[in-house]
Amino acid sequence: MKPTRTTTDWILEVVSVAAVIAVFVIVATHWSQIPRSRVPRFRPPGALVPWSAKNALWILMAINTGAYVLLTAAGYYQKLLNIPAEIDRDSPQVRQLLFSMMLILKTAMTLLSVYLVWAVVNIGMGRHLGISPRFLTIFVIAIPVPLILYTSKLLRYRK
Repeated sequence: MKPTRTTTDWILEVVSVAAVIAVFVIVATHWSQIPRSRVPRFRPPGALVPWSAKNALWILMAINTGAYVLLTAAGYYQKLLNIPAEIDRDSPQVRQLLFSMMLILKTAMTLLSVYLVWAVVNIGMGRHLGISPRFLTIFVIAIPVPLILYTSKLLRYRK
């Protein structure tokens, strides 16, 4: 039995899809304004390659899209999730809870990646509006807190 989507689940899904699209829109609208760093023709062995903002944006877009796809797959194919053996994985309540947890994490991850891409674009354009110190605080709270809350809810469904 597949988990049913509530109105909140649909809103979270729309927000996460919009965030993935926003990453590509931000990059596409500012791509021509971001300079590419010059890579020297001859590099001594072991020298680091200078990374430009464009290289970082490619990597961030790939990570964002890949994480979105993997978290979506984990929501539907819940055998990919590692939960304690004493929890009844086949219970409809547990399946719904795991599905909701994946949606919350997917939404938080995509929104945080939009901010990260925005910051890299601004840095690449020379605006020096780097990552805010609050970003680390939000990131530290936005991912583990839902995991802790949902884990405590899952413990109610022990066999």
